[in-house]
Amino acid sequence: MSPRGSSVAVLVLAAGLGACATWDNPTALSDLNPDVEFEISVARVETFEDVEIAVHISDNGAPIEMHRSQLQIQHASGSDPEVVDMEPDEHGYAAHVRFFEEGEYHLHFLGIPKGHAIMAEIGQHDIEVHNQHRLVGPYWVELEIASAPILENTTAHVSVLVYDVGTDGLPADLVTGLDVEMAIHAPDDSETALSVQEENIGEYDGEFAFGAAGVYELHVEILVGADHEEGEFHIPVMTESGDTGDDHGGPGHGH
Repeated sequence: MSPRGSSVAVLVLAAGLGACATWDNPTALSDLNPDVEFEISVARVETFEDVEIAVHISDNGAPIEMHRSQLQIQHASGSDPEVVDMEPDEHGYAAHVRFFEEGEYHLHFLGIPKGHAIMAEIGQHDIEVHNQHRLVGPYWVELEIASAPILENTTAHVSVLVYDVGTDGLPADLVTGLDVEMAIHAPDDSETALSVQEENIGEYDGEFAFGAAGVYELHVEILVGADHEEGEFHIPVMTESGDTGDDHGGPGHGH
């Protein structure tokens, strides 16, 4: 797999109105000429991490109140979209989501403004989701799960990709021949060491049978000289309903 070299995680597209909407108010929403701004809580969106996505919608600087607001999320592959209800925040509307697969996602803000009765698309935004990463000693390490999200009581293939770090601070070449150890810490505090193999250059793999839903910790150790450098990743395991069973839960999105 080639490294995800770009640090730019958010790509902005046009914010526009759904042309096919029919309104019950004589003043069409298009006459309001709304300004729609998307805001992402992190500079680099990564898999398995909670991300707040906020939408600020206004007309000539004045916030537009919504009867209802939703965020539609769709992977660029064209898979079926998922919809999340958004809640009012200080300047607009927000939702907390998790992405379980890397790639480009299309976000659509759907809403019913005050004075109207029909839900319509009001704004569009694209984001790029990267594999979750940590710096472990001198290396850039990315987590990759073969099938995500992970459901409780399933076995999953867990991989880490180990890169040298380039002069720009981003991943460069994959590094082979390292002494890599991985262990899973379960929510019940049990620990299981994984059998690790380098199946492809710079890709260190293991399998684990996940049990009950919750947030598991993947500990990765790499021998650097005489020292063991360690990094930690969080892996949420979901129920069929999409709940992790603890405070780290939330809507998850993949394709």
